[in-house]
Amino acid sequence: MTFDLLLRRGMVIDPANGHSAVADVAVRDGVVTEVAESIDPTRASQVLDVAGQLVMPGLIDTHVHVSSLLGGLNGFRMLARAGVTTALDCAGPLQAVVEGISRAGAGLNIAVLNGASPGHAIASSDPSLGEIRKRVGQNLDEGAYGLKLMGGHYPLTPEATAAFIAEANQQGSYVAFHAGTTAHGSNYHGFCEALELAGDNAMHLAHINAYCRGVATGDPITETREALAALAARPNIVSEFHMATVNGTSGRCVDGVPESHVTRTCLRMRGYPETAEGLAQAFRDGYAHVTASAGGANVLLKGEEGLAFWQANPDAVTVGFPVNDRTTAFLCANGRHPDRRLIITALSTDGGGIPRNFLLKYGLLLVEFGSWTIEEFVTMTSVNPAAMLGLPSKGHLGPGADADITVADPARREAALTVVGGEVVMAHGVVTGKGGSLICTERGVAALRNAGLRHQVADMSASLLYSER
Repeated sequence: MTFDLLLRRGMVIDPANGHSAVADVAVRDGVVTEVAESIDPTRASQVLDVAGQLVMPGLIDTHVHVSSLLGGLNGFRMLARAGVTTALDCAGPLQAVVEGISRAGAGLNIAVLNGASPGHAIASSDPSLGEIRKRVGQNLDEGAYGLKLMGGHYPLTPEATAAFIAEANQQGSYVAFHAGTTAHGSNYHGFCEALELAGDNAMHLAHINAYCRGVATGDPITETREALAALAARPNIVSEFHMATVNGTSGRCVDGVPESHVTRTCLRMRGYPETAEGLAQAFRDGYAHVTASAGGANVLLKGEEGLAFWQANPDAVTVGFPVNDRTTAFLCANGRHPDRRLIITALSTDGGGIPRNFLLKYGLLLVEFGSWTIEEFVTMTSVNPAAMLGLPSKGHLGPGADADITVADPARREAALTVVGGEVVMAHGVVTGKGGSLICTERGVAALRNAGLRHQVADMSASLLYSER
């Protein structure tokens, strides 16, 4: 047999198959065909020596932003440079992501959750059950992977939020939630409310550390410990956390007031008025940051430079504030069940176009510190995310697995190669991948096929949301 690609002499970390050893990995027709101690290189069309580097099933980031709503087009290349092969866009809208893939795609696999926000995708904060049912179904039929409740930013009533979660479960849609409703904000109280609203229904609760900033009780450490205990008792909830200091939110203001409730909360946390002028002063003082494009990637600007960029782009910028506590992120990383399993399901970044694609950087630091084994790192960034998304052919390197592979330099904690479907889409910082593939449910196949879009079909019955229900 002739192989298309052979990765030689790398340290293969494949916990799903119990493999942690120096080995060769052979790829043919977009799938892994063989993993062995030594494979004859003359059998391969392309041979890459990756000695001294980690070879892992492709990184899967379960919380990114690559649409025009948040993040922007640079996010695709930024993800590829970070070693990410598959990502879950947690806001959409689907059409904006599709356009982004066409214009600036880097060959990655992208699943899209359409945001459910009053005044945007739905009419009000308290939509009828009929509108909720229609919105959930339309998302799937159009090719989205599911929906994202943007409650922390754009809250719905508790009743509408619960109805969306229940309807998503009824229709077999993926559903993620940024905790917060008209009753409780994006804080620890909102986190507790989110668990109550889900009841026995399954959902993905986003960025757990973002609710544990001490806003609700004044004690972020206790909030984090109690949140972990609550999650440990709720197997119907899948979750993720990230380790970035600066958050991401909308810089858009309407009638002189920030549109996003998260932006307002961040201003209030430091005593700024919840107004456009308060946000401007936060820039001047170096507290607010703005995401700006520079040289094909996005960077954070603050001070007068950040203020000028925000003022020039008032309706289309992502802003952020250094409100995430590293201690609470560390607690999230170390929360374990009595049997030593990690409580939170996955490590994410909430990145993409927001410049904090730190899966390798901080994940491998956790390994070096001794919080995680290298196998746990791969489990949290590939094995579990693949299971969350119902993608059984990803998250491992067994024969027949999708040839989505991340090769990482352990000393630099950076990606050396990003391989998607057997094709090298990034090598040593240079992105060569184009386009991309959308991940959809069975209901979205017809729409994506009719639109001529590359796609992969997830098995929602295999997703952690629904596989044991």
